[in-house]
Amino acid sequence: MLTVGSALSGSARRLGPKKALIFGEQALTYQDLNTHANQIAWVLHRQGIQPGQRVALLLPNGLEMAEIYFGIAKAGVVGVPLNLRWAPPEIAYAIRDAEVSLIVSDPELQPILSQLDLDQTEVLYTGVQGTWTDRVAQAPPSEPDFYVVQEEDPWVLVYTSGTTGKPKGAIRSHRANIMIALALASELGISSEQTGFAILPMFHVNSMWFVTLSMAIGATCVIYPYRTFHPHHVIEQVNLHSVNYGMFVPSLLTFLADAVESGKVRAEGLKVIMTASAPLDSTLRGRIIRGFPDARLYDIYGSTEYGAATMIRHSLHGPLGSVGYPTIGQDIKILDDERKLVDSGRVGEVYVRGPSLMTEYWKNPEANHRNFTPDGFLTVGDMGYLDEDGLLFLVDRKQDMIIVAGENVYPTEVEDVLLRHPDVGLAAVFGVPDARRGERVLALVTQREGRTLDVEALLDLCHDNLADYKRPYRIKVVPELSLGPSGKVVRRLAKERWGSVDSFGT
Repeated sequence: MLTVGSALSGSARRLGPKKALIFGEQALTYQDLNTHANQIAWVLHRQGIQPGQRVALLLPNGLEMAEIYFGIAKAGVVGVPLNLRWAPPEIAYAIRDAEVSLIVSDPELQPILSQLDLDQTEVLYTGVQGTWTDRVAQAPPSEPDFYVVQEEDPWVLVYTSGTTGKPKGAIRSHRANIMIALALASELGISSEQTGFAILPMFHVNSMWFVTLSMAIGATCVIYPYRTFHPHHVIEQVNLHSVNYGMFVPSLLTFLADAVESGKVRAEGLKVIMTASAPLDSTLRGRIIRGFPDARLYDIYGSTEYGAATMIRHSLHGPLGSVGYPTIGQDIKILDDERKLVDSGRVGEVYVRGPSLMTEYWKNPEANHRNFTPDGFLTVGDMGYLDEDGLLFLVDRKQDMIIVAGENVYPTEVEDVLLRHPDVGLAAVFGVPDARRGERVLALVTQREGRTLDVEALLDLCHDNLADYKRPYRIKVVPELSLGPSGKVVRRLAKERWGSVDSFGT
């Protein structure tokens, strides 16, 4: 049975005393993790939470978050992870929209929940006497027998980033999430003998899948143990636990390359380095491959809705800018605005079909109709093309496209050029209104530590590599750019702060 709970139970039978999860100085064996998940399932049952009902999780990274994910899976209940970086109104929206029956929260977040009108939704706080933690400790450790979870039952309801309006809830089944684990483990060559590192917040699907993958194959997984993110802590954990595989978004890969070049991280430990969320430039790709000669570097393209859609193993002279071929069981096609197939090499909207796709958008028939085709292909609005060999190249999000005098400009393409400069750390490109052209391209960049950026040199770089309508009208060096939970630069936040020509100065 391809369910999340049965995957953990199987690993616990095989590997009971083996260390499953590490979080700072805390650790859980497979036997302990499985027992705690069973107890959580019984607590939910005794609370009257029926299979299919939703339980919201307002929790930071930790062993408890992982235990609850698996306990929910065994109870047939649907987990709703809440982004800790959301403002209270955003949290309230997700709780109301998901029609949550119970909230499990860290007690430190009580001030946030106290601001919300929860419609008498019960809240149980972890670590507080008489509430969640005590009830779990007193519950039976046996496998729950009150409901037989099916593969197609929903496991989680995950809200998308909501960069273009209200977030949409994606219903993801047990089978879809297990298929991600099986496909990645198979294609990446990850084994139970290795140690993985879940770096991103566990309310994010990236780490949720990462932990599920590790537990399904019987590996040991380190969970990032700090409340605030700092690249130096990532390097510390990689060294401390001799991490063998991990997901490092491109902005973090820069710090990883700096660390290995300065001798701050051991190059021989990492065997599989995964990246996602943004394409690699040739300079960063080369630094990682040369710095970690024993590691395999992979780019994975996916989304909350897709799971893992494509994958490519990078080499020094391999194709640049591609996110690879479809992963096991996935199909990709490129359609125009009328949902007709386009020729290879021509940009259109990316559609994916396969076993790791979400089931549907929660309570959103319009979005389901708009994003699904009748034959089961799904789009999240990304624009790209397939070359003659079937490699997928992304050019940008459809809704982020800038139109300059009738010409389409994809921000990622401009950002990729800026990121080629060795002094640039991060980049954000967006459009601003222009009376004559419709929009103009503006760019923000940060400089790498210890470097000094020359804006004129960046403008020359763009002049040499981009058509005139794609070149930034102005470039501003800023001290920092906000990263979202997935490690990507959030263009929306950059635009809110610097979204006028006047803010760029003269």
